[in-house]
Amino acid sequence: MPSEKKTYSPRQKFLQLYEILKKDIQDGVYKNDQKIPTEVELATQYKLSRPTVAKALDLLRKEGMIERTSGIGTFVQMQPRNEMLNFGLLIPGLGETEIFESICGHMSKLAQTKKFNLIWSGSIQDDAKARKEHIESLAKHYIEQKVDGVFFTPLELTSEKDTVNESIVKLFDQANIPLVLMDRDIVSFPSRSEYDLVSVDNFRLTYIITQHMIEQGCRTIKFVARPFSAPSVQMRIYGYTQALLDAGLKFTPDMVSIEDNFNSEYIKNLLSDCAAPAIICANDTTASKFMHALTDTGFDIPNEVKVAGVDDIKYANYLRVPLTTYKQPCKEIAEIAIELMFSRIKLKSLPARTIFLEGKLITRKSTAC
Repeated sequence: MPSEKKTYSPRQKFLQLYEILKKDIQDGVYKNDQKIPTEVELATQYKLSRPTVAKALDLLRKEGMIERTSGIGTFVQMQPRNEMLNFGLLIPGLGETEIFESICGHMSKLAQTKKFNLIWSGSIQDDAKARKEHIESLAKHYIEQKVDGVFFTPLELTSEKDTVNESIVKLFDQANIPLVLMDRDIVSFPSRSEYDLVSVDNFRLTYIITQHMIEQGCRTIKFVARPFSAPSVQMRIYGYTQALLDAGLKFTPDMVSIEDNFNSEYIKNLLSDCAAPAIICANDTTASKFMHALTDTGFDIPNEVKVAGVDDIKYANYLRVPLTTYKQPCKEIAEIAIELMFSRIKLKSLPARTIFLEGKLITRKSTAC
């Protein structure tokens, strides 16, 4: 049973509660990894105010005896202060787009304050086969190291992506290592995997970009993506499509172009039937390549064709024509991913959680009137 309730002097209320809870933890009343009563429950039990209870819990947290996870609860955490959790980063596209470098950078900073080790390795190979082999090898390496959890951004841009992603998550499941997915799921909507996921709201972001294009006077808006893109790109296509339909504009399936070779013939065919055309690219990397092909083919951006991307990578503002794009909330993605991981380790039976975050439309010359 918990320690008996006591009468507190006004100045020592939070200190005495701190001592009671500390003794209960040390005596095993509340065991390691066990959830303790909420602030409201403790305030009621000991006839204290919530701020007083919060001060006592904060003292226990600073001593490394408890850990508080927003939206989940407070747990006994009796790890020695020098025993830190080890998390692996499995990011196949680390060299493909700068947003993952930013996300991983923020996670590295948080590792210092949240007291965990981050093992950071990604694949920067352009060749899809080499990237696949690298992440499979790295996944096995993390399992051999017995990491406490893995942040995984599923593989894309190869026909084998689904098979590879399924095999990787199966390896971690068998090793009982929790996963938090970042940016994308391993399955396409409306399906949902059994893993926690944190991402920008991909449906909303292209809805907003499409609305912006319409406001700029565009009446034929097409979408361009690379073959074997991630499920997040499919959600972007849904958002773009819905915005067109809500505006009463034309949409046909052939307005979504899946292509990786932006030569002059492709560009001319894509724009041959367009009035006041605009192109939304699945990301900034695709948009920069597409814009280069447009100018080589003789099209003027933005006077003849308007272009937008997604991510707001560093060079988006320094292209020949600065690129309108949707900025991803990289810092927030990093913070939520870590919070999801800690709570998943505490309560492995939790259902899969999906956190969609808000970004921001950055308008530049590529969509100017």
